Amino acid sequence: MNNYYSNNIKRLKQIAILWGITVICLLFSVGYLISNSRINSSILSLLPKEQANHVPTELINGFQDRLDKQLVWLIKPANPDNLEPIKWWYQQLKKHPIFSQINGYFDEQFQQNWGKFAYKYRYQLMDKKTIKRLETHKQFAWIQSQIYSPFSGISATELNKDPLLLTRASQLSQLSNTGNLTIKNNWLTGQDKQGNVWYMIHAQLKGSSFDINKSHQIVTELEALAQQLQKNYPGTEILKRGVIFYSDNASIEAKKDISTISGLSIIGIIILIIAIFRSVTPILLSLLSILIGIICGLAAVLMIFGEIHVMTLVMSTSVIGITIDYSLHYLTERLLHGNHESSYDSLKKLISTLAIALCTSFIAYLILLIAPFPGLKQLSIFAVFGLLGAFLTVTCWYPFLIKKLPVRENVGASFFTFWLKPWENKNVQWITVLLAIVFIGYGAYNLKIDDDISKLQALPIDLQKEEQDIINITHQSSDQKWFIVFGDTAEQTLQRLESFLPKLEQAKQKGVFQQYQSINLPSIKQQQHNVALVEKYMPEIVSSLQQMGINIRLPSTENTNVFITPEMWVKSEISQGQNLLWLSLPNGKSATLIPIGNIKRINDIRTLSHVDDGVYWLDRHTEFNTMFTNYRVYLSQLMAGAIIIICVCFIFYNRKYGLITALKSTLPTLLSVGVALSVHGIIHQPLNLFSMLALILVIGIGIDYSLFLGNVKSQTKSALLAVTMAALTTLLSFGLLIISHTNAIKGFGIVLTSGIFAAFLFAPLAVKNTKIIKKSTRH
Repeated sequence: MNNYYSNNIKRLKQIAILWGITVICLLFSVGYLISNSRINSSILSLLPKEQANHVPTELINGFQDRLDKQLVWLIKPANPDNLEPIKWWYQQLKKHPIFSQINGYFDEQFQQNWGKFAYKYRYQLMDKKTIKRLETHKQFAWIQSQIYSPFSGISATELNKDPLLLTRASQLSQLSNTGNLTIKNNWLTGQDKQGNVWYMIHAQLKGSSFDINKSHQIVTELEALAQQLQKNYPGTEILKRGVIFYSDNASIEAKKDISTISGLSIIGIIILIIAIFRSVTPILLSLLSILIGIICGLAAVLMIFGEIHVMTLVMSTSVIGITIDYSLHYLTERLLHGNHESSYDSLKKLISTLAIALCTSFIAYLILLIAPFPGLKQLSIFAVFGLLGAFLTVTCWYPFLIKKLPVRENVGASFFTFWLKPWENKNVQWITVLLAIVFIGYGAYNLKIDDDISKLQALPIDLQKEEQDIINITHQSSDQKWFIVFGDTAEQTLQRLESFLPKLEQAKQKGVFQQYQSINLPSIKQQQHNVALVEKYMPEIVSSLQQMGINIRLPSTENTNVFITPEMWVKSEISQGQNLLWLSLPNGKSATLIPIGNIKRINDIRTLSHVDDGVYWLDRHTEFNTMFTNYRVYLSQLMAGAIIIICVCFIFYNRKYGLITALKSTLPTLLSVGVALSVHGIIHQPLNLFSMLALILVIGIGIDYSLFLGNVKSQTKSALLAVTMAALTTLLSFGLLIISHTNAIKGFGIVLTSGIFAAFLFAPLAVKNTKIIKKSTRH
């Protein structure tokens, strides 16, 4: 027997050493991975990557990344004629290395370059209105109206060089497509309802808007610049808009959540452990298993995903309440039976129970992998490897690290007697169950469902107000509602765009929407057609002008064999303000966005996307809301099936104790799910997909309490104490999620807290005979 014991101890020592080497390697790995990874704070990164449409994902991601990097400022000087504040702000931004481009100032060089390009390719760049006038023989009449207009200022030189006034027509067409924005004093400007002129400057970041460290530094520097601007030029007002400002705010709130939730959770757990164990050793051992669990979880997430989301970090703090359960089971066994068994015997006695607890938690978290949300996948991986790390730490190291723990054989006896005594009375059981059913019914009656993704994260009011002010002044909404036209090549995309625009214009005329914006880049095919039109009608128009007494010659048609490519267009000044709407990938796939504003009939808009190939209506907000709804319904069906299977298994396992006892064993699971859902209705917290995902953990974690207390062999003092402490530590962790500033996390915490509390409260219903436990507590 002694040889058997010695051999097992020796084998355990070898495993402990091997686990120690593994932990050291993981520490170095985490250090390397953290320095080469990023923390993501984008709420869009939490959304499914699968597209419900046929648009290549890389095109949508490319546009999204580009739009996320945009920053906009509107500046109103105290004196409308004083441009010094605008110049100062523009120069300060130009000095900053974080921006790839700064726009809003159209100096003489810019205007010259714009004019040269527009003139050089005036035939190819003809706008739709000019083409229509040429084809209907109305261009000459339009030229006459421009010549005799006192405001046009046409010179003889302009007529000689460009008798069809194609460059002028192109400029007028482009200016009509800028909404409420105009150029004043070489600056891009807009007017508010009071007639005040605001000067607009916009920039593009070089890096990501979601790099927490860099974004916070950038926002801090920009805020300092804004304060300096207002100090240098008193009375100057400045508005800002950009994803980076929201990202920084989310990062700050997440850091607060992480420090507050994890800090309070650990403090609460420490107080609980000291109250029960009256020793510092359990705290140190528990912190050790938690720390190693965090290292394992973090290493796994960074290795698999290459980054970690701030929501994953916040929600992963709740895993502390589960990782410590393994420590508590072992330490509780030592607390109550340390005088009667060795540390190895305690491990041997508990290993199967700990393994069951690990497996049930595994199942709960692994189900989250089914959800198509990267943030939840990260949480699942973090939890699985974190729990495994804590489990291995307890089972491999604790028998050697535990020295002498004070033994308190009667700890909690009075509490257990108080807690279990009412459950001996069947009338009390049924009354309690009926009260719970009434509670659940009332909550279910008031339960509301809301799958709106915009409500997952509370946005700062001040930033929202500034953004709305900018929208009111510029008439450029930040709503991501576009038509996206795409193709395998740039030429195919542009031809599809040209085919679609007349239908879009027709819908606008019918009042389906009020405005849209499209790029001014014709396809090669259209450019060839434009040149042919000019060659056909220009001699006639020049002849008519000569008859009017205007001394001009038929201009040469040089450059008519050179056609504008997307690469040329993007690099030219003529694409200013529109180049964000075009994207070409290295494989040739290309796309262009058509932002739609002031939509009146959304169903008619959606219908347009079914008319042509390569045209799709992209409403990210509605699309994700629909996706959330579909996944919530799917997950609800999956969980209903899982609950039925669990209940059938409970009934089958307990059938030998009679039908009533078998049915009662299912009540803790059913009531915990019902209570978790009903609490949402009672506190008027809308139910969403994240709430349903939290229910998975309620079942996976809460079922342990019924299993441990329902198993006759485990109805001992140590099992009771361990289950109670496990429930308390879990509640301390998950309960604190309620104070999170992120609505999705808050809802997640509400479900987990109420559900797990109910699972613990009603767990005695699964006990076959409470007198066994009561007797055990007095033994």
